[in-house]
Amino acid sequence: MNNLQKYTQWLENKSLQPSTIRVYSTVIKPYQNKVLTTQELCQIIKSGLTKYTPSYLVLKREILKSYSQFKQLRINWEKITKLIPKVQKKFFATLKEEELARLKQVRFEKDSQIHHRNNLILDFLFYSGVRVSELTHLKHSD
Repeated sequence: MNNLQKYTQWLENKSLQPSTIRVYSTVIKPYQNKVLTTQELCQIIKSGLTKYTPSYLVLKREILKSYSQFKQLRINWEKITKLIPKVQKKFFATLKEEELARLKQVRFEKDSQIHHRNNLILDFLFYSGVRVSELTHLKHSD
């Protein structure tokens, strides 16, 4: 049994999902026969800075960290982490009450009842915070 197979078995023993194990194995495959040191891992991350997104590099670091735990290597992960740019959190734009009021004034519907229904939907979304997918699955009994 080679290193990659042993690593895969180790991941299975940790009860990881098969899809996760496939991803981990794919990422580790090029490095399975290399001697991984802090310096070597720094080079791997540096070479990926122009090719990959910060979030992928974070994932790659976590996979390499897992592999180093499997191999029982001593690695300075702080040094490697400093090389990866910070992942920006995504902020979602939200409406203000004035914008909601203007949105409700726009009328494309000819039928007054449909217009009132649509405004009720907008109010429900705005004031309850439910997602559109959650709203579409609501039943009258809810």
